[in-house]
Amino acid sequence: MADTPRCTVCGRTLRDPASRARGTGPVCNRKTRTAPPPPTRHPALPLQLGGRPVTDVPAGHYL
Repeated sequence: MADTPRCTVCGRTLRDPASRARGTGPVCNRKTRTAPPPPTRHPALPLQLGGRPVTDVPAGHYL
């Protein structure tokens, strides 16, 4: 967004260079920004590990 001297949401004067570049002040930015994307899902754990069922692997070991 272009360097904007006023907040595009509420019209207040923007003093911070980052806010001017963004076009919104810190309060309006928190109120209007979208939620972060959900975390990436990891692939399912294998059903077997080293030829043994995962339920047979001792707890506490890293996979």
